[in-house]
Amino acid sequence: MSAAVEGASVPLTAGAGRRALNNTILILIVRVVSRVVALVTVVLVSHALGDTAFGQMQTAVTYSALASIVADFGFATLYVREGARTPDSISRLLGFAMSMRVFLSVLAGPLLLAGLWFAGVQSLWLPAFALIVVGGYLMLLRSTLYALQRLKFEILEIVPESLLLLGLVILGAHTHADAGYFLWAYVISYFAACLYFLIVLLRARMVRMTWNLDRSMVKPWLTIGVPLAITYLFTTVYFKVDVPILQHFRSYAEVGWYTLAYKPFEALLFIPVTLRSVIFPVMSLYKHAAPERVLPTAERFFKALALIGWPITVGVFILTPQFNDLLQLFPQSEASLHILAIGVFFAFVDNTFAATFNAVDRQKTFAYIALSGLGINVALNAFLIPLFGYIGASWSTVVTEMALVAIGWLVLRAQVGTLHVVRSTWRIYPAGLVMGAFVFVVHPQGRVALLLVTGAAAVIYVACIVLFRALDADELSALRAMVRNRFSA
Repeated sequence: MSAAVEGASVPLTAGAGRRALNNTILILIVRVVSRVVALVTVVLVSHALGDTAFGQMQTAVTYSALASIVADFGFATLYVREGARTPDSISRLLGFAMSMRVFLSVLAGPLLLAGLWFAGVQSLWLPAFALIVVGGYLMLLRSTLYALQRLKFEILEIVPESLLLLGLVILGAHTHADAGYFLWAYVISYFAACLYFLIVLLRARMVRMTWNLDRSMVKPWLTIGVPLAITYLFTTVYFKVDVPILQHFRSYAEVGWYTLAYKPFEALLFIPVTLRSVIFPVMSLYKHAAPERVLPTAERFFKALALIGWPITVGVFILTPQFNDLLQLFPQSEASLHILAIGVFFAFVDNTFAATFNAVDRQKTFAYIALSGLGINVALNAFLIPLFGYIGASWSTVVTEMALVAIGWLVLRAQVGTLHVVRSTWRIYPAGLVMGAFVFVVHPQGRVALLLVTGAAAVIYVACIVLFRALDADELSALRAMVRNRFSA
């Protein structure tokens, strides 16, 4: 057990993996709805502000994400991992993480101001800083449910939070509000979610909410948190560095075109992130209670991500003009979305390595992997953006994702063991190609036709998965059990 925490460790139950599967399906269903609402919200904001003002708003969001690295310092990930392993200490761990975040947020504030001043949007500092503070506490409260595997409470909150934000955005669009208003709308929705989780945690007696700045925990948590913070720094800078570079060399308008195309790409990433949030605590338990199950679980996780990510990549790549029209993105965003579609598959499966390395206490190793990705991405963006603008930024993202998958697999093989990704996933790819051939031949025109063909393509893909026997007997058994549980509930 980590020296950073005390308390009894949770026993590994036989149903941990099955419970994780059930939780994952439930979370994914409601998050699909919430992400659709969120994407509609972003499109409304983009049309209300226009490409330049929308680019300024997204620049402020980018710098707040970068500054939040200091405010978090890896403590959120550490809290979930240690809370899953020692649930008897969850109140103490949460109190400490919340207390430390006060001091870390104070340090993040001036850094945010400096970044916004450099970008020329310092007037947005206050709502951007509020995003860091409120969003950070929301993440800690929400993470408690993941650590304890009590996710039904989150399921009830996800869609209402999205609808609240949508309502605030519609109001802002009708009143011709500026970028600051829309940032405050996000803060208000986060604050409402914080209140909900606070009430749930207290009424269900999952935690005792106390501030706890235990000095004996500061050094161990900072020591363990440094590699996690560095990893978070590298991955966040990797995902966000293209915006400052694009803004510096080109214009806020190009930032607007690129970031709006990036929004569907980013919205799709909720799927692997949600899966990872559910699987990570289970893998953390396996590390201590059943280490022989870590690699098989990681391999199945990779397969699940490939199973979902591959048809999305194929479908969006072939139907980019139709989806750009359906989502009402900027016309210039279409070219960027076409390129980013290639990266969806790699961005999905890359989450396997983040979950596995952190679950087996190899956070330093993953920090080095993230550093390599950052180096590749910064170099590509610095070279391609001055030449090709937002198109260069799009290609930088895709190539970096490919590189991270290759590096993650090689390092995992050297330090932990081999994931047999080709053997476990090869039947998935022809299923996606058959689906893609159908979509290419039909080539729907119009939004109704696009939705109908997308549904038909999904049916064809599932049929091919069954026909090609892409799922083994254990996976089919787990899915059948999950379906029976859902209908009998």
